[in-house]
Amino acid sequence: MTPKQLKYFIHVVEFGSFTKAAVALSIPQPTLSRVIRHLEMELHQNLLIRDGRGVHLTEEGGVLLAHARGILQQIEQAHQDIINIKAVPIGKVVFGATPTAGLTFLTQLVSTFKNRFPKASLEILGGKSWNIYDWLMTGRIDIGILYDPRPSALLEITPVGEEEIFLVSPAAKTKLKKGTKIPVSDLGKYPMILPSQPHTMRTAVEIAAAKTGTKLNVTLEVEGNQFIMALVNEGHGCTLLPKHTVQESHLKGLQINSIIKPRLTRITAIAIPTQRHITYLTRETAKLITQYLKCPGTTSVDT
Repeated sequence: MTPKQLKYFIHVVEFGSFTKAAVALSIPQPTLSRVIRHLEMELHQNLLIRDGRGVHLTEEGGVLLAHARGILQQIEQAHQDIINIKAVPIGKVVFGATPTAGLTFLTQLVSTFKNRFPKASLEILGGKSWNIYDWLMTGRIDIGILYDPRPSALLEITPVGEEEIFLVSPAAKTKLKKGTKIPVSDLGKYPMILPSQPHTMRTAVEIAAAKTGTKLNVTLEVEGNQFIMALVNEGHGCTLLPKHTVQESHLKGLQINSIIKPRLTRITAIAIPTQRHITYLTRETAKLITQYLKCPGTTSVDT
């Protein structure tokens, strides 16, 4: 039994004539007759009686008519509901970000999400990059931001940008001139304030330094870029950060210098777990996050 058979059956009943129903359906009358006959054969019942006054329902046909109308209404409602998902998505998206994600980024994300998807909800979980990777792998979150992510068949990873890493020092105490470029091999000369391990950016910098025979001089381990930059601003040491993170701090006592030989960068990527169905709402939210990450100066999302 197909929706088309039920639709044709309802038309014949409502018009009381195969000929009139065929005209309304824009099909040949013999075709319509065959469809109804196949339906009767499938159900092993006579559904319609023809006489000189037209077409009439049998008792079995009356039962089918009631069900047919309900079935087609449900199909139409399902179709409409699916369309409405894209028009006004419903559901929940769980997004994983590091605890030092920029305030501007998160507030703009929440505001835009609520305006664009008023019937949906957003949950934001904070954790280190390795937490976010684990949550993605286990399906705990729908979307996560990763830095220099390692490939996985269980993740759909989309790079959205590359950030250059700079040496950040206290402007009042540093002997470095603005515009001076610092070789990686010289980074060991500066007292560093860095996040504790595991930390993707710190690991990448330490590996790059080790290749030049240099060991970083980490004098303080502090969680949170705002705390780190405040300490640098007060002259307690230097740090390594992307340029836009420093600019968003609005601290006037920070100086940034480029790092060379090699130039240090990190890849920012959006990741979605593939172990389960990726909903339309998840896709659209990922696009929204990507737009913010690609807009210079809009975000301050750090590991």
